[in-house]
Amino acid sequence: MADALVPFVLEGAAVRGACVRMDAAVHDALAAHDYPAPLERVLGELLAAAALLAASLKFRGSLIVQLTGPGPVKLAVIECDHALSLRATAQWDRDAVSRLAADASLAEMAGDATRARLAITLDPEDGPLYQGIVALEAGSVATLLEHYLASSEQLESRLALCATDGRVGGVLVQRLPGARDDDAGAWDEAARIVGSASAEDLVAADDPTGVLVALFPTRDLRVFEGRAPRFACRCSNARVAQALRIAGREEIEAALAETGEVVVTCEYCGRRYTYTPAQARSIFEAAAARRDGAVQ
Repeated sequence: MADALVPFVLEGAAVRGACVRMDAAVHDALAAHDYPAPLERVLGELLAAAALLAASLKFRGSLIVQLTGPGPVKLAVIECDHALSLRATAQWDRDAVSRLAADASLAEMAGDATRARLAITLDPEDGPLYQGIVALEAGSVATLLEHYLASSEQLESRLALCATDGRVGGVLVQRLPGARDDDAGAWDEAARIVGSASAEDLVAADDPTGVLVALFPTRDLRVFEGRAPRFACRCSNARVAQALRIAGREEIEAALAETGEVVVTCEYCGRRYTYTPAQARSIFEAAAARRDGAVQ
């Protein structure tokens, strides 16, 4: 599988994990915008991390990673659902991002750490939201998310991520709950291997199984069936119409008066939705008709 995520366990040890390669999925997810290189790298890493985290969801729904701050990157949103369908978008100051180093941290991109925040939201289709906030320290994306996993799941975790030259990959290992003291050696070894993995190690092979074999040459691995991460945007005419209703008729009429039409562009995939005056006004007329019918 070209783009794949494979779960695995170390045989005879209380260590589980997952490995992902997702070059095409990340390319497609970022294709709608000309992201500067430092931001493209971070978005690639966040997409890989989101896939690794979402792969263990026990519900139908989505995992959303959102960065907000006053710095060069004002907003970044990454979504991945239980089926590993991904999308991403960002808002940034091009001049400010261009002055960042190629390896700029998430904290540097977001700006003032006291005002910026990284939120991870679990959004089940049928159930309440859960949101965790990660302190934006001057660490890597992988380190920040390790802290999130430690606090939210109470699991020791190590995460390695890479997004370079169009190649994207990542490995996550976790020490299973209830691990015995005699499992400590296996966990220490797995954590050391993943913690010291280079970017080239994570993308040296074309598939995740090849990456794992290279990382754990002396370990018996049980690799489970792979899944394919892919870019998929959830925008639709119905969702855009709902957004226009929320914006309100006054704002829509102002847009019609200025340009003679209403144009909505999806920030995730770049698809344009164009409404003539009649089409735009019919959205509100249809809503009014439904309300009248409900009252009767």
